Amino acid sequence: MAFQTSVATQQSPGIEGGFCGANPIFTLTNPDEGMWVAGSAGVTIGQFAWANTANGQVSSAHPGVATVRYGFVHRDQPAVITGLLSGTSNLVVAGQGIDLLEDGPVWARFAAGATIGHKVYMSYADGSVVSAVTGAAATVTRSVTTTNASTTISYTGGAIYAGQPVSGTGIPAGAYIVSVNATAGTAVLSAAATASGTVTGTFTTNYETAWSVRSTAGNGELAKISVRG
Repeated sequence: MAFQTSVATQQSPGIEGGFCGANPIFTLTNPDEGMWVAGSAGVTIGQFAWANTANGQVSSAHPGVATVRYGFVHRDQPAVITGLLSGTSNLVVAGQGIDLLEDGPVWARFAAGATIGHKVYMSYADGSVVSAVTGAAATVTRSVTTTNASTTISYTGGAIYAGQPVSGTGIPAGAYIVSVNATAGTAVLSAAATASGTVTGTFTTNYETAWSVRSTAGNGELAKISVRG
């Protein structure tokens, strides 16, 4: 166990992923015979994760497939601390069984704060949480070059991530990003573009979950969330 390195002036009301009430909890059922398993990059506790129903693997980042569901990564499950001399970890390591919640009263940390009654959004990039009103999913714009009848696009103007819905001239309705090569500045669409040229692509950055915020939080603070109040 590591030595204590800090002292808080006020006790925290909870901890990421911990339960904050005694209401019933509901877990996400794997349609296969086995349980959900953390993918190659591991899964971060205290935020949401994407579960691939085709292979049972769970990842904090969207895997870029249509066979995906989501759930909250609660704290009460087995963990292995792999870092040398580390005393804590919020990572469920690759290959380890994992439970995901469909509902339950839990604590989540909001980098930009949270407001009671807001919906909880999860990032396509890493499963982190955002508080916003219903239907207010954030978007970013990127310069996108499409090639007619091709699923490969090139882009500039900032990062994009697998799973993000994308729209723009020549991009089919309902298309999303399957995979990204950030080094090359290219990505693969779920459907082939219908026109060629450089256009402005609009990418949705967060997914609106069924969960809602149950307590107010400032920037970087914890808030209670659940589906049922």
